[in-house]
Amino acid sequence: KGKGFAIGFNKDHYLRFRLVSVIGGNPNSIGTSLYSDQHVAVLDSMLETLKPQYIMGTCTSVSSLEKALALKHKTVLMAQVGPPGFYKDNNPYVFGIHVNSDTYPLPALQSLRFHINGERKSIAKQPVRVIYRTKSEFFYSTCRSVIDKAILDGFDTTAIEYDPEGDEDDNGVLNKDDVAFLEGMADQACPSGPVDGSEDAQHPALFACVTAGVEAGTILARWRANGCRPGVTWFTTATWGWAESNKDTIPFFQGGGQWHKNFAYSDQYFDSGQDVLDYGVSAYGYHGNYDHVVSYAIPLLFSQHIKSFFRIQNTPDVVGAFENNYEEMRRALLVLRTETIFGPVSFNEDQRNAGRGAAGMQWIPSSSSEKHIQLFENELSEAGDYDDPFILGCVSPYEQAEAATIVPAASALDCSPGMFTSIEKVQNETALLESKCDTCPLDTFSMSNSRNLQCMTCPAGSTTEGEIGSTYCVQMELNLLSPGILVMGYVFVALSWCFSLGYFVWIYRNKEHPVVSMGQIEFLTLFCLGTFISSSSIIALGGEALVSEDNTMASRSCQAIPFLYSCGWVLMYSSLTAKSYRLFKVLQNSRNRIKRVEVRAKDMYYIVAVPILLVLVILVAWQLTDPIVYERRELSRDLNPITGVLTISSVGLCTNFQWKFLGPLIAVHVLLAVVTNIILWKVRDVRDRYQEQRVVAMASIYICELLLLGVPILFAVRDSSDARYIVLAGVVFLTDTGSLSLVFIPKIMYQRERAGSLTIFRKKRQMNFTSVPRKNMNPSERSVVTLEIAPPEKNLSVIEEVSNEIEKG
Repeated sequence: KGKGFAIGFNKDHYLRFRLVSVIGGNPNSIGTSLYSDQHVAVLDSMLETLKPQYIMGTCTSVSSLEKALALKHKTVLMAQVGPPGFYKDNNPYVFGIHVNSDTYPLPALQSLRFHINGERKSIAKQPVRVIYRTKSEFFYSTCRSVIDKAILDGFDTTAIEYDPEGDEDDNGVLNKDDVAFLEGMADQACPSGPVDGSEDAQHPALFACVTAGVEAGTILARWRANGCRPGVTWFTTATWGWAESNKDTIPFFQGGGQWHKNFAYSDQYFDSGQDVLDYGVSAYGYHGNYDHVVSYAIPLLFSQHIKSFFRIQNTPDVVGAFENNYEEMRRALLVLRTETIFGPVSFNEDQRNAGRGAAGMQWIPSSSSEKHIQLFENELSEAGDYDDPFILGCVSPYEQAEAATIVPAASALDCSPGMFTSIEKVQNETALLESKCDTCPLDTFSMSNSRNLQCMTCPAGSTTEGEIGSTYCVQMELNLLSPGILVMGYVFVALSWCFSLGYFVWIYRNKEHPVVSMGQIEFLTLFCLGTFISSSSIIALGGEALVSEDNTMASRSCQAIPFLYSCGWVLMYSSLTAKSYRLFKVLQNSRNRIKRVEVRAKDMYYIVAVPILLVLVILVAWQLTDPIVYERRELSRDLNPITGVLTISSVGLCTNFQWKFLGPLIAVHVLLAVVTNIILWKVRDVRDRYQEQRVVAMASIYICELLLLGVPILFAVRDSSDARYIVLAGVVFLTDTGSLSLVFIPKIMYQRERAGSLTIFRKKRQMNFTSVPRKNMNPSERSVVTLEIAPPEKNLSVIEEVSNEIEKG
């Protein structure tokens, strides 16, 4: 430790370097001319006095002055200059550690060529425009290299060169500061023209070898004003400090350089060049750049040179070799192949480094870099939102790249479906290469990738449903009930109510008539009320809601349907059951013996109440646990590729009909109908005008026929709101009005018959009485009345006074 580095075959000899640095002045303070003279004088004095074995070249504008001094003193100069012209003067003592800067823009052109070939497009139609300075070997040769390569590859190439120190328009302002002159060059490269993707619109590849400040700023501003949307933009300034100061401008810009912090080259002291820079900050507070890495690598390169020269010698004589055999040592440097923290180093015929390619760079989103993917995922999971800044990523050489080159840039891409090219963004956004697309406004759409300047307006009757950035317009086919169909339903309800109310009026107007009295007014009234309630369910069948509407009211309508229909239907049949059972009980007792048998109406109310309560318990349990709800169910989607309208067909339905509730309800209905018909069968001997066995049987058959026809039709048309409503409303209407008519029309006909002898029983057992108003009967006549039918407000009594004169058979 502290001995230096080991050399020789046995590595038992050690060598240490002495590094001498002299500050020759600041050109910004003393001027370039004076600085140049002083630089030469100081370096010449150092070489004369110290007689060093190597010279570490400087990274200044006067580096070329060092070459003559290296030749004068016959000392190897390791220059830090990139342009190849620097090494073309056959100076045997000038070597260059920098890679060829002429290759800086070539990765960008190569990526563009790969993209065009991949798209199977013509390279000859791709414009390549290059603006470059003629002064400074770096600017000139760098852009001339891409011009020559573009012409060789067959691109439509235009070279626009200028002398920064000249005055092209003779206005007294140097070209490099003349805004009008610089704008003229920008117009040549990318003139104002179509930006909407028409045949005349172009996305040129733009290269500029210019300086920061007025040159770069003026050219970019002019391109923005012209609506320029290049596919590739390469600037010398993209890797300079200018880029850090113009973060809003440089997204997707490309540039080149000698080194990138992503390079993973290492040596025995540091794992990467970035570690060298980090050490400079921590140890000395010095924030270096790639020059720091190169300057650190040069002494280690010299050590590798010496090691290589003496690697097979047992007793290396370093001093003697440098004094007496320097030319041989210089030649040994020509064939040196070694690894440094700057990368592989070897020298070509011009004695400049050809060990690796230059660093191709692009300002890319950090999420595009493999190195930043894990950071992206971590921050996304922790914060839930990720700021994806642009970073200067390494895109070449391949073995050191952290991401692929993004070509073409976002500004040259077609806008995605649901977007359009925004002129405002093209002309006003600072970032030249970022996307110029904007989302389609409300009620406009774009179906495919395009460069259109506006989105298409939705056809009449369609919308984007309050969304922006739509790729199609939506037209809803809601299958709502037609107004005419709803009117028909209301007519059904009105007719059914009129029937119910009409028969109710008839009952009470003829309550003294035996047909009505014997028909038991209380239960006939309940029958009318049941049909009135049942038919009200037709109104609830019309409940609907749109897609965007609150479906609460529609759901309540759905929930009301089983309440109205079931309660109404059960009330109808249970009233018939109670009425028939009452008659059955009276006649059962009256046939066996002569006595007064009294069966009161209120004794039969439980026959009505129990089924109603049972149905209500089921319905309330259903409502409380898992009620019926209204929902809109999508039937189909049909996108018209010509109009861009997506037609969504849907239908509103009452859903959640659960068999655990529906089954018991149906069972109650069926059981009630069966019991009613059984009881009526038992009183079938009573004349039809006093009981309804025949008509109820007919009504039951009638309802079954309606259901047998209606249910299959309902399943067939369940996706059509109109047809479904017609079937359901029709079944309810026909059931109610049919039952009313079958019960009441015969009674009305009997009531209108001429008064006379009325027969109670059919067949052999008959009991007759003369229909005579009670007020016209004397007491002796009353004593022979064989059947007394009390008014509805009194208890029903049957008094049988059987006599030989009246009874027949």
